[in-house]
Amino acid sequence: MKIDHWRKFRDTVVEIMDRILEEERDSIDRAAEVLSSSILQGGFIYIFGTGHSMSIALEMFYRAGGLVRVFPIVDISLSVLNGALKSSFLERLSGYAKALLVSTPIKPSSSLIVVSNSGKNALPIELALEAKSMGLKTIGITSVTFSKAIPAENPFGKKLYEVVDVVIDNKIPEGDAVIEVEGLEVRVAPVSTIVNAFVVQLLTIKTIERILEKGVKPEVWTSANIPGGLDKNRTYIEKYVGEIKPL
Repeated sequence: MKIDHWRKFRDTVVEIMDRILEEERDSIDRAAEVLSSSILQGGFIYIFGTGHSMSIALEMFYRAGGLVRVFPIVDISLSVLNGALKSSFLERLSGYAKALLVSTPIKPSSSLIVVSNSGKNALPIELALEAKSMGLKTIGITSVTFSKAIPAENPFGKKLYEVVDVVIDNKIPEGDAVIEVEGLEVRVAPVSTIVNAFVVQLLTIKTIERILEKGVKPEVWTSANIPGGLDKNRTYIEKYVGEIKPL
C-alpha cells in the first residue's frame, strides 16, 4: 500500500503538539508568568531566532490578536534572505550576540525568548547569557532531545536548555524533517516552524490570561484588515512607535 505522506506529516505535527500540551504545560505556565510580569512592570517581551527560527520572532510581532509590547530582535544578516551560508556562519560567531543586545534599547523589567531547535550554537547561547547579565529573565524554546544528542558549538560548552531560566521543549526530532520517502536517503518536511509558532501562541494566550487575572486589560493588536482595525491600533502605534522596532 502506498504511504500517504501528507497524512503522515499532518499526524506527526499533531502528535508533537499533543505532547507539548501534555508534557510542557507547567513550563509554559512558568514562562507565561515571566512574560506577564514583564508586561505588568512596564517591560517588553523580546524574542530572537536565527535562520528560519527568525520567523517565530516575527510570528509574535505586530500580529492580530498578539501582545503589543513584543520587540523582535531581528538582524537581516542572520536571515537566509541575506545569505543562507552567511547566516549559518554568524550563528556560530562568538561575540555577535553582545553586539545585537548593545544595539537594542533594552527596557528594564523585560524578558527574552530565544528560539533555537538545536540550542548548540554561540549566538543563541551568548544572547541568553548576555541578557541574563542585564537582568532579563530568559525563556528558551528548544528541542532538548535533539540538543542532548549533539555537541555544543560555543565557547561556554553549554546548550540553550542549560542557560535559560525557563525551558520549553518543542519535541522537534533531530534534524527537524520527519518524512521518509522511499528512494531518498534524507528525510523531508521539517516541522519546527509550525510547532514553534504553536508554542508562542500558547504563550501568548496564557500570558494574556495571567495579565487579566491581575485585573489589567492587556494591550493587544487588532487586525488592520478589518473595518476600524487601524484606528484601534493607532493609540498603540503612537505610544510605542519610538520604542518598538520596526513599528
